[in-house]
This record gives sequence, C-alpha cells and structure tokens, in this order.
Amino acid sequence: MPLFRVVLLCCLSVLSWRSVADTLWLDNGDRLTGKVAFLEGGKLVLETDFAGTLSIDVARITTFNSDEPVLVKLRDGIQHTVQLAESERDGEVLLRVPNRRPVATDIRAIRQLLVPRPLVQDSVWEGDASAALDIKDTSGNEKRDIDIDVTSRLRHGRWRHDWALDYDRDYSNDVKTSHTLDASYDLNRFITDQWFWASSVQYKRDHINEIARQRQFGMGPGYEWWNTALGRFETSVRLDRAWLKERDGSRARYDALGLQWDYRRFLLGKRFELFHSAETQVPDDPKVRYLMDADLGIRYRLTSWASLSLKGELDYLNTTDDSGYRDTRYTLGLGVGW
Repeated sequence: MPLFRVVLLCCLSVLSWRSVADTLWLDNGDRLTGKVAFLEGGKLVLETDFAGTLSIDVARITTFNSDEPVLVKLRDGIQHTVQLAESERDGEVLLRVPNRRPVATDIRAIRQLLVPRPLVQDSVWEGDASAALDIKDTSGNEKRDIDIDVTSRLRHGRWRHDWALDYDRDYSNDVKTSHTLDASYDLNRFITDQWFWASSVQYKRDHINEIARQRQFGMGPGYEWWNTALGRFETSVRLDRAWLKERDGSRARYDALGLQWDYRRFLLGKRFELFHSAETQVPDDPKVRYLMDADLGIRYRLTSWASLSLKGELDYLNTTDDSGYRDTRYTLGLGVGW
C-alpha cells in the first residue's frame, strides 16, 4: 500500500504539472498548449515551449481555456477579470465569473484579452541591438552612416536597470559630419506598482562638435501608466545637472528640468512594434528655451529574434538667438532582440 500511494502521488504530480497550461482547440482538430499572452485585433498570441510565440487567427479557434485569471474586454464595453473554460459549442468560451454560473461568450465578441503581470520575483532580461543604414537626410547630400544601437532592461522585484548605447558616425560627400558615442544607465525603484523613483547617469563623447564631452546626472519621480503584453508607457520628471567640456578645453555646467517618456505598442499579434521615446530639457540658461532628443519608429519582427526597423530621429535646440539647430534623419536597421 505505501508503494501504491507513492506511485499514485507521482502520477498525480505529473498530471497536474502537465495540466498547468492554457489549451486552444482549432477548427482542423489540432490542439495547442502553452500560455495565452493576449488577444487583440482578431489575433490570439500563444507562447509555447515547442514553437516559440504563435499568432493565431481567432476565426480558426473553436474554443480555449486559461489556468490563471485574465482581463477580458468585450466589444460592448463590459470587462471582466475571470478564468476561461472551454465550451462544448464551437466558437464559444466560458467566462467563470465569481459567484455566478459560467457565461458562454462568442470568441469574436472579445475585443481584447490581457494577462495581468505579477511582480517579477526572478530576473527578467530583455533588449534589442540594431545596426542601421541612413537612407535620407534633410540636406539631400550623399551620405554614409554607421549607427549602432543597443538597449537592455533588467527587472527584478521592485528594481529595474536600463542600459543604452548609441554609436554614430556619418559622412556627407566624403566629409565626416558626425562621430558620437552616447551611453546611459538608469536605476529605477518602484515604490508602488506604478510609481517609481528614477535616477539616471549619461555620458556623451563628440569628436566633431564644440561640446567634446558631456556628463549628466538626474533624479526624480516617474509613473508607469501601463505595462502589459501589448506594450508599455511611462513618464518621468527629473532634476538634472550636466557638466560640459568644450573642444577648446573650457568647462561649464548647468541645471535643468527634464521630462522623459517611453512608449511601446505591439500590433497585429506582435508582428509589428511601434516605439517612441523622447527627452526634453529646460536648462537654467537664458539663451536656451529648451532642447529635445526624440525618436519614432516601427519594428517588424522577421523571426522570434530578428527584426527590421524604420526609425526617424529628431535633435532640436530652441534658443533666443541664431545658435539653435534642428537635425532630422531617417534610418533603416536590422537587429536582434531577446
């Protein structure tokens, strides 16, 4: 009897471990297991161990279930946080509403489905690295450009670390017009699920322009408006201090009020990613109204790790005299993500 109980417990453990997965039934009789990431725009994204991330047309799904609670937004504006169970009728799913009988719902009536993200206990590391080719500039001159961007994010519990590295070297009509190295490190501590305290260190090396080196440090509050499987959006306000070294050897420093935001949005079942980030500073210099560094682009996922991106960048300085500038360029890049 003890041996039988041991064998029975082992079998139950294996069966229960194997059952911890979401299941989809398709109209051709296939059954897929994995983790439902989200549903939007007629596409359901399923993360699997055997085939990576799959984007499945909702019209091909007869029914599906979820082991964990999910947020379901219906097309009539009603939303529920429920567990999902498979239905015996094709094209339907059962919403397990607390204290009520399961409600049969047409899958096509689900406008959006999201999985709430719990607090990260183990480290989660993600990032992108890309090499870009300049395809156009505002002057119309012949250009050769090397642009390498690396961004990385490590999240553990209430802490988040962000690194960024940007190396740029441009030639216009065989004359070097830009040669810069820009690196930054951000350490963020989440006070609540959305409020965080941000601290940032930045370093920039310029081999051509008047400002040869720039170091910057800033701190301030930030707010994460949302962070789901569909994307994220956050803003922060910082008080910055910058130290400058000009090419002639002279040094200067200034204080500034900075506003930073970062937006990411996945489209068409994570096939496309729209991204936008910007940093605006208002320094304590009467000659400078404000300065802005922004980028806007779209990334197309070729595979689960390779991508093609089209990006526009704006570097803008607004001054009270004619020393201001506006530099706009567009790049096409090939990159990898993890």
